[in-house]
Amino acid sequence: MAKKSPDLVPFPAVILGLLYLIPIVGVTGFIIRFGVNVPFYDQWVLPALFEKTATGTLAFKDLFELHNNHRILFPRLIFIGLGFISNWNIKLELFFSLGLAILTFILLYKISAKTSKNKNYFFHFTNLLTALIFFSLAQSENWLWGFQIALFLINFCVILSCWIFTQEEVKPKTKLLIAAIPCLIASFSSAQGLMSWLALIPCVWMGTTKSNSRKKYLVLWFILFLISSLVYSIGYTQDPKTIDLEPLERLFTAVYFFLNLIAAPLTNSYDFSRWMGLIIILNFIGLGYYCFISRKSQEYLIKSCSSWVSLGIFSILCSILITLGRYDYGSNYAIDASRYTTHSLLLIIAVIQLWFIVLNQFTSLSFNYHPKLIYSFISGILVCLIAVKSEIAIAQAQTDLMNKQRGETCLELINYFNDSNFFKSNPERCLLRLSKTTWWIQDGVKKLQTINLKNWADQVTFTTESEEVYGYIDFPLSSDQPLKLKPKDSITLA
Repeated sequence: MAKKSPDLVPFPAVILGLLYLIPIVGVTGFIIRFGVNVPFYDQWVLPALFEKTATGTLAFKDLFELHNNHRILFPRLIFIGLGFISNWNIKLELFFSLGLAILTFILLYKISAKTSKNKNYFFHFTNLLTALIFFSLAQSENWLWGFQIALFLINFCVILSCWIFTQEEVKPKTKLLIAAIPCLIASFSSAQGLMSWLALIPCVWMGTTKSNSRKKYLVLWFILFLISSLVYSIGYTQDPKTIDLEPLERLFTAVYFFLNLIAAPLTNSYDFSRWMGLIIILNFIGLGYYCFISRKSQEYLIKSCSSWVSLGIFSILCSILITLGRYDYGSNYAIDASRYTTHSLLLIIAVIQLWFIVLNQFTSLSFNYHPKLIYSFISGILVCLIAVKSEIAIAQAQTDLMNKQRGETCLELINYFNDSNFFKSNPERCLLRLSKTTWWIQDGVKKLQTINLKNWADQVTFTTESEEVYGYIDFPLSSDQPLKLKPKDSITLA
């Protein structure tokens, strides 16, 4: 009689729950510690939207219009709702993004449970690793910038559609129509959302076993994609790029940018990242091919893999789209800018889950644990990379926090600033930390105060003399020689 597999020994549910909570608690603490209730950069387009909403002049074109080549219709609706609920408290946007991420991970867990025969140690090990990557601080900019709600919303919509297709008790046609709704929301949340239609083709294909129905559903799905794309393109304009590179240099820069983007959730190394990105891509292609060629002999395998293949394709398509729009910044920009990792990390999750499914197939007839040991060893390396990446993210967040807090203090006194050239164009102006365009902030503040959504100090008493003497500045000797200090400079008072 064969020995009972240790994989079948039940694991305490309370301990499991606590383990799954660790990444979520980590991100929550990160947001509480480094999140600042101050708008910056693109968020300053929202006061105009709030003003139109408050005055009853908001039109559909205001929601539908482009923002940096993106249709952010549904995020705009979310911003309006959250803004008026909280008097535009930016931290509410941060926690809304976290809420979307938590719901998305629950869906990832449910998909994994659907594609697993039992919830053993290996299952939970895989999904705990998925949680670490999904809630990674590698996407620190997005955790701390409320304007990035669109990215979390798109991920939620795509994975919700994948989960809908796993519901076998629902009729295929019904599943397709319901799954199309999240894709439609994703399509008008950002340009990456349009990729959801193409990425979900494997799920649509596996939605039914009837050959004729498959063709009909694929045609219908493609028609929905075309309609969404045509509506998206209405009035679409794009500024031409001026890139001072030879065609071959452009190609290599784009390829390196793409590979760096794929590896960005795991490393900050410029030299190693492209090779890591290539390894991740090759793993995904190899696993996808294996599932495809096994579709006749192991129908359960291809059915289990379809959701993860769709997720990986979505991540790749988004990475290609981002590459085309940003490679002119240089290939290393994909590593430096953490805000692009929220979609690219989905490919790593897809690879992990596909390996889980394939290894389960290999070991289902025997207790050969060597492949699982190798899998566990590589997973340990991933955990170490995530830890290092998180440490770097925390250090960067500390630096950004000081800049945001200085900008917040400066913004609090904006009603007292003279309309001078210094505050418009001087590189030392304090509002530069919140936006490169000062008039954008001034106009936004005026609109917010007009509708009484957010107000800044207007009755501040300034002291002309200090109550205590803290020292004297002996140099420069006269007021004709102003002393200019930068943040990195030091001064000794005697």
